[in-house]
Amino acid sequence: MTDYTGVKCPVCGKAFTAKDDIVVCPDCGAPYHRECYAQTGQCVFAEKHGTPNAWVPPKPETEQHTENQTKRCPRCGSPNSESALFCEHCGQSLANNQQDFHGFPQTGGFPPFGNFPTNGGFPQNGNNQQYGVPNQQNNPNQSGNFPQGGYPNQPIPFVFDPMGGVNPNEPLEDVPAGDVAKLVQNNTQYYLPAFMNSSKFGRNRFNFSAFLFSGGWMLYRKQYKLGAILTAVMVALYLISSFVSVFYVMPILQPLMQQVGIASDAVSPTYEQMMQMSEMLLQQPIQQLMLVFVPTIILIVQIVIMIVVGFNANRWYMKHCVEKVRQIREKTKDPSETAVQLQEQGGVNTALAISLLICFMILMYIPSL
Repeated sequence: MTDYTGVKCPVCGKAFTAKDDIVVCPDCGAPYHRECYAQTGQCVFAEKHGTPNAWVPPKPETEQHTENQTKRCPRCGSPNSESALFCEHCGQSLANNQQDFHGFPQTGGFPPFGNFPTNGGFPQNGNNQQYGVPNQQNNPNQSGNFPQGGYPNQPIPFVFDPMGGVNPNEPLEDVPAGDVAKLVQNNTQYYLPAFMNSSKFGRNRFNFSAFLFSGGWMLYRKQYKLGAILTAVMVALYLISSFVSVFYVMPILQPLMQQVGIASDAVSPTYEQMMQMSEMLLQQPIQQLMLVFVPTIILIVQIVIMIVVGFNANRWYMKHCVEKVRQIREKTKDPSETAVQLQEQGGVNTALAISLLICFMILMYIPSL
């Protein structure tokens, strides 16, 4: 026999005692004082029978305590144990998680990912209009429970999956994809599916960020060794091209430009001037002709390097992440320490990226001095 002691009667609101004469609804099991049930003549939840809003027995205090002790991730909304330092699903730090997922966030605004408040989430002033929710007085059919995690007559919020649909427990080579996500941290919804497609099906995705920034992108993603080599190569090629252009090419081209009447500050020479200059350039010694084309050849080499990096960046980054996870898991046996190391050694190096951008701007400015 079910013990309803402490449970409140839906009609009178009084908590049942062991001495009360209790009857229950044969459909949903809702308990009533016998006189209360006789007064209403039917279950007050009759209209909700067979729906998710039907009466359900209250959870034991131990289960409620366990549920309250669950720490939800502010990034993806996944539940974690109260002692967790990082989200087991996406790797987000939980150290400063101030979200209250049973009501509104403590910092203001609505809770993310459709975890909207139910009956106890709004102020007890009988007026919910400020939140865009109709009063029960104006809407007798409104129970206060919001279906599918949204507000009535409002679109359901978009649910963001930081794993991009990849199961955190699915192996990526020989390490869990969840650990790789904790190392990647930024833009995991792009990289995790790209890694999985490359590992399982050999499908590669062109990375436009890596194409545009090459070595700088790798340094930003903490691939320091290969990133430093590529950056050094690209900088060296740029400096060689600038040096040859300033000290060899311009002294050859300026006399020719003067002969055909092209001003040094001309924006667009005429077609006839360009044809005359080309004919005169072909008459120059072979050594000078080769020097003129050196910057163009270097530019082609740079573009080829950028294309190669763009096509292989995701594969290289995946190998870097998998190897880094292996090293961390070998050195740390405690899961919490592993999570800390993944958080510290992963992510991106924003300060280095800003420094590289400043250096690039300086290099671009030097030839104009």
